[in-house]
Amino acid sequence: MNSPADISILIFSSNQSIGRTMRMALRGMGIRNIQIAADEAEIFEGFVNGDPHAMVVYVDGPEKDIGLDTIRFMRRSEKSPNIRFPIVAASPRRDLVTVNAVINAGGHEYVLFPVSGDALLKKLVAARNTSRPFIEQPDYVGPCRRRREDKGYAGPERRVDRLAPKAVASS
Repeated sequence: MNSPADISILIFSSNQSIGRTMRMALRGMGIRNIQIAADEAEIFEGFVNGDPHAMVVYVDGPEKDIGLDTIRFMRRSEKSPNIRFPIVAASPRRDLVTVNAVINAGGHEYVLFPVSGDALLKKLVAARNTSRPFIEQPDYVGPCRRRREDKGYAGPERRVDRLAPKAVASS
């Protein structure tokens, strides 16, 4: 993503007011190509018509939330336009249950709503430019959830990029 005028963003929110608020915040940062989707069909339309670089998904909470369902759909459904697509979750909730639900659904970044255009743009750029490996496992699909090295960790290594290839036994 070069200049804000070149960025294309898809916003998913079933609440039109919230979608418009996020669009206004991003327009204030110079982004002009912004589409709002309220359901699965509109997400597909947004991919066809807008060729978005990243997506913002509004998440209301951890229980039966259409925003979390949308992130899961983008990550796990065979119908998903792109399972590796950068996703930023915006939520008014800061509780650990909601944040963990977003992370476990496969969101790249998390931002509190209401949010400034500057903060939202920074999260979108971070999601787009992340260098974390992408994990595709039966119980999780999304960017690697680990963000830092824990020098004190003494448990088994489970990071895919660090596991040594199994030695092939010679016969």
